[in-house]
Amino acid sequence: MSASGQNASIVKRLREMLLRQRERFQSYLAILERQEQDIADGDAEKLLVHVELEQAVIAEIFTLKKVIAPLEDLYQAAYPEPEQTIPPLALTLERMGAQVIERNARNRAMLKERMEALREEIGSLRAWPRLSPYAEVVPSLVDITT
Repeated sequence: MSASGQNASIVKRLREMLLRQRERFQSYLAILERQEQDIADGDAEKLLVHVELEQAVIAEIFTLKKVIAPLEDLYQAAYPEPEQTIPPLALTLERMGAQVIERNARNRAMLKERMEALREEIGSLRAWPRLSPYAEVVPSLVDITT
């Protein structure tokens, strides 16, 4: 394979991986959006499902990054002056990564607020007056003959 053919192959493979990573970021953003709604609704079961999905998508993103890193090195060696398709895609991924971080932080803050509200509610339930086991119980009779 000629050097230009090999370079084209590197660009093609890198582009495929970057597009796949973009899809995963889009999936992650959609999951974060649904998580936000689950937190607002207080739906713990749906939240758990979305957290599990989130973990799977994050694992895929990290796996793709491991594949992309050596391809980027080969790309930079083959193209000291970047060609036209990869830099805009890389910039889009960088922006999406920032969106993911911001959205994730917002969801974590919402979840923290929700958990604090639940703790306060539980604390107020514990503060209700209780009858002491030593309190005097007044007996009462119930007429069951009629």
